[in-house]
Amino acid sequence: MLTETEVTQLYRNLLGRDPEDAATIRDFQDYYQTLDRGRKAVFGSDEFNDFYARVTGLPTHARDLAASLALGMLRQASAQPAPVASPPAAPEVARAMRVILDQPGAARLAVAVGEPAGQRLDDLVPLGHRGAAVLHLAPGFPAAAPWAGALEDGTTLFRLAAGPAQVAEILAAQDARIDALCLLGPPGGPDWAQALKPHLARRALILVGRPHAGFDAPAVSTAVADAHHGEPVQHWQGLRLHHIGGWLLPVGYQPPSKPPPAPDRAAYPRLAIATIVRNEAVCIANMLRSVLPIASFCAVLDTGSADATLQIARDVLEASGVPGALAQGDHAAFDDDFAAMRNAALALVPDGIDWVLMLDGDEELEPEDHAPLLRLIAGASPSQHAFALPRYNYTGADKSGLVTPYPDRQVRLLRHMPGRPVRYQNPVHETIRSTPHSCVPLDESAMGGPRNGPHIHHLVRRFRTPAEEDAKQQRYREIAARHGIG
Repeated sequence: MLTETEVTQLYRNLLGRDPEDAATIRDFQDYYQTLDRGRKAVFGSDEFNDFYARVTGLPTHARDLAASLALGMLRQASAQPAPVASPPAAPEVARAMRVILDQPGAARLAVAVGEPAGQRLDDLVPLGHRGAAVLHLAPGFPAAAPWAGALEDGTTLFRLAAGPAQVAEILAAQDARIDALCLLGPPGGPDWAQALKPHLARRALILVGRPHAGFDAPAVSTAVADAHHGEPVQHWQGLRLHHIGGWLLPVGYQPPSKPPPAPDRAAYPRLAIATIVRNEAVCIANMLRSVLPIASFCAVLDTGSADATLQIARDVLEASGVPGALAQGDHAAFDDDFAAMRNAALALVPDGIDWVLMLDGDEELEPEDHAPLLRLIAGASPSQHAFALPRYNYTGADKSGLVTPYPDRQVRLLRHMPGRPVRYQNPVHETIRSTPHSCVPLDESAMGGPRNGPHIHHLVRRFRTPAEEDAKQQRYREIAARHGIG
């Protein structure tokens, strides 16, 4: 028998409202004893089937009331939709829609504004949300050619050209509420937000891509931490701004005018550095020298270099006086499993160390990161076993210009617990899943705030040409495919 919660959720998903009263719920439970029968009660009439098939040309299995609502909007715009293939979409949009659609109860109506590029809109909505419709407002689309199509998961997609005022008028006429509003970096984003704000079911706006002209620093304030991501939530004219694909505002890096004083590492918990390297003779010395002033130990695992990587690391450690462990591993034995490599490097860290910072050969810390990092581990609560550090990704040989993507959090700062060690998972794009991680405050200098941190500095182009970086990313994709990772 259906529970009261299931009946209420069914009403919300398919009808966009709650049951009238307790008697309605009881009657529904008595007559429609399964969710499938309940759905058929809404969709079962021949009149509805005929209408849907005639207007959309879609099979009746794709029908839903959210779709009929969006169809009504299209018809009000004096357009006759025709079924076509799904268009491309920015890959970040899928994550943006999941912010809303993964909540209990499918969204009744999701609106995406802007010209997408890249992946298909079939990736927009996750499976199992047949009660949802996606209205794609494409400013560059011919005004006389709106259309409707079905996504693979049964969600219905509609596309038309319209301006903010026209869409707001249609929404008002239909008494429609938007469960998810996503701006794909279109010109006039604030105009769209202002016009559609009264029709948002949730006081939240999802921004996809970067930059978003108009949502500038003076208009945005930092507020409470987001419960899901531990990051500051920004507010703009009463709306919570969720940014997908990077930080809301452009971030660059500017070193301090004078070097900060070096912290006394003896006054803090003991920190070890761990790294996995292979053929990184060109960069390993730079990385080690950037962190050894705060390190009590250094573990280096070479996974099969054909150059002098390991000898350079040994020379740097000997010159610094920091004790360490250097090991040579067989790359083939790891089977391209980067989590296994990281875990093997962590296993080289001895007892007596409190925390481990894991860095790659083409990364570094700046002196200004040293004291914040040591203060972070000194102030960690006993329940905090891992931290995700934001990372600057430099797209040029130096550190000028914007960093992207940002914050690109990396779970690299781990409490060292030999009895129950924190370990990585996933052969590629490896991360910590078995242990909850905490996030540190981000760089808010674009809003006149502090730089915060500490940050990892990723020197993407200093040590690799664009062709070499492309080859590296292609190798990661091949490894992910071989291990069945999407």
